[in-house]
Amino acid sequence: MSERTVDLIRKDVQSAKNEAKKNILLPVREVSDLLALVDSLQQQVKELQEGNKAACESREIAVKSMRETCITSNVHYAKVVELVDQLAERNRTIARLSADLDTSVASQLNMTDKAYRYQKAMKEAKTAIQKNLAFANKDEQALLSAFNHINKALGE
Repeated sequence: MSERTVDLIRKDVQSAKNEAKKNILLPVREVSDLLALVDSLQQQVKELQEGNKAACESREIAVKSMRETCITSNVHYAKVVELVDQLAERNRTIARLSADLDTSVASQLNMTDKAYRYQKAMKEAKTAIQKNLAFANKDEQALLSAFNHINKALGE
């Protein structure tokens, strides 16, 4: 409420007070109550204006705080997205390395199996040679049989 409005109300009250005195329509006591009411209303308006000003300031602070929170949240979200991308790349690398390792292990097992069979064949050939060497002086055919057994064991 502006000062001008308050002044108009006071003039109207004063006019009413003067009229009351002339016409004895309103007791003076009631006019003073009316003035007290106007003063009380003016005080309430002033308090409401101050409260409104404080609420606006509080709102501005809250809005500023929320903006800062949003900015911080966006920064954190960007970091999370970056970390998710890094994690996905890491998972792809792990999958690729696991596949390479599986292939390598399978190849190693295959080579170990071949080496084991080769070693077994060599032992059998050695035993056959030792058995047949005793007969080699007696029979040339036994020596050829031993070599044939070696070739057979080696898969040739």
